[in-house]
Amino acid sequence: MAGPILMHMKTASAQQVPERWTEILGWVAAGEEVEVTQQDQVIAKVVPAPAGPTSSPDFLARARVIWGEQPAGEPLSEVVARSRGGDS
Repeated sequence: MAGPILMHMKTASAQQVPERWTEILGWVAAGEEVEVTQQDQVIAKVVPAPAGPTSSPDFLARARVIWGEQPAGEPLSEVVARSRGGDS
């Protein structure tokens, strides 16, 4: 039976981050977590984004819940046309 595998987590001091940002992002893109330290204390972690598609908030559905299918008032297209000096 094999023993446990110990992995050394990458670290960078807060002062090093600006000058080593490209290198740090390379580590993260390769799947590694990077601890950011300040005075020998971990203050942040830079971690890979979760795999798979990310979803965006459904702003249209949220607007429909708030204002319904047809919000009250003048259609935005008419407001824009009028502000441009055109006919509605």
